[in-house]
Amino acid sequence: VQDENYKFWLGGFIEGEGSLVISIVKNDKVKFKLALQPEFNVVQHENGILVLYAFQVLFGDKGSVHQKSGSDKVWVYSIKGTENLIKYVLPFFEKYVAIYSSKYKTEIFKSFTKVLSRLAENKGKPLAKEEMIELIKLVYEFNPDGKGKQRKRTLKETIDIVNSASSQ
Repeated sequence: VQDENYKFWLGGFIEGEGSLVISIVKNDKVKFKLALQPEFNVVQHENGILVLYAFQVLFGDKGSVHQKSGSDKVWVYSIKGTENLIKYVLPFFEKYVAIYSSKYKTEIFKSFTKVLSRLAENKGKPLAKEEMIELIKLVYEFNPDGKGKQRKRTLKETIDIVNSASSQ
């Protein structure tokens, strides 16, 4: 896993099978009733599960390898948490993925990095309402063409949750 050529190979693998995701999850215990949950994941058929474990080793045994929900033959490596993503995933992306990528050369990687940085700066304290709305708007820009999985709520519905929570 420490071989430079293998790291570049893993970077190419991410281009096809990896995702940077920020979920927006309803949570009544937080200030605006929504939490931003960043994650990096890689999906692979069970035949390639060793590649997923290579990512786990590469990122200091952080994250986990588990079956994909609803599929007994597909597995996922995922690493969550702002600190883990900043410490392990972003430096790897910057060196081995983003500079060669068509998928991550876009504003998506910059926006993902910006959201992580803002979350890290506010660790332990809630974001201001305006900042939360700004980050939510950035997250919604990640998938502008509706490719892949659709969000449960529209941007307007999500912002309405923040606004109604702040008026209570």
